[in-house]
This record gives sequence, C-alpha cells and structure tokens, in this order.
Amino acid sequence: MAQQARAATHAPAAQPPGSAGVDPLLGGLSFTSSREPIAMTADALEFDYRTRVLTYRGNVVVTQGDLKLESGTLTVSLDDHADNRVKEVAAVGDVRLSKGTRWATAGRAVFDQTQRKVVLSDNPVLHDGGSQVSGERVVVYLDEERSVVEGGSGRVKAVLIPSPRVGDGGRP
Repeated sequence: MAQQARAATHAPAAQPPGSAGVDPLLGGLSFTSSREPIAMTADALEFDYRTRVLTYRGNVVVTQGDLKLESGTLTVSLDDHADNRVKEVAAVGDVRLSKGTRWATAGRAVFDQTQRKVVLSDNPVLHDGGSQVSGERVVVYLDEERSVVEGGSGRVKAVLIPSPRVGDGGRP
C-alpha cells in the first residue's frame, strides 16, 4: 500500500506550468552554475583540513545573486582531487531557499555537485506565489530541468493557483 501511495510529479513550484524559459528556483542553486560571488555568514566556521570539510554553524545565510539559502548548519565537502571544487553541500535545520517570489522549506537539503541534483527532505514544501507542492522528498535534477516529488508513506499534496489570463480583468 505504501508503494501505491508513493507518487511522482513535476514540481509546479520549482518550474510552474507554462513557464518555459523561466529560471527554476532550485535549478539555480548549484553553487557553481553562476559566476556571481557567493557570500556566506554564520555564527561559527570550522575547517577540517584532513577531510576537506567546512562546517558553518548557527544562523547560516548564503547568497549568490538573488538566491538565498538559510539554515542552522551548512556543511561543504570539497573534492580531494580537484582544486577546492565543491563536491557536496548539506544544509540542515530550518532550511529556506528563496529566489524572488519562489521559495522552498525543508529540514534538510543536499546539493550533490557530482550527480548534479538537489534533494530536499524532512517536510519539504515548494512555493511559487500562492501555489505550493509538498511530499516526503523532493529531488531536483539540475541538468534535466525537472523535479520529482515523492509521497513516500504519505501522498504528494499540491495547491495550484492559476495565473490570471490576459484580458479577463485579472480574474483567475
């Protein structure tokens, strides 16, 4: 029964229907896809030279252009074989990702630069204006411009607010 309850769908909040060509919320959050500087602030920073892991703790805020990531802890794993290339970024604790009118919340977000995907878990919810979609887990495939929302033992939930049509006086 749990497998029947598992559902997969394109995440309208990550790439709303009819928004071809619009930069998706999570698609831009790869931390290396943009040439804009990345600014990171936190209450504390620890760097483990042996494992090549940076850990930011307490009120973490990361910005790159108009993208913003907030969390309690952020761990950045660097590749051993590449010159300080980011391998993985894991945000834990009240994670909020935002870009303009779109945002996502979760308890955990993992950005896998090697596989070029983002996984949101622990009650992920994607928002685009008034529309939202939620499930047990959200997987965003950065190079494929697609998202999969999994219901797990529950069900995927979506509330979609239609865009106003041209010439109807702004009514949905």
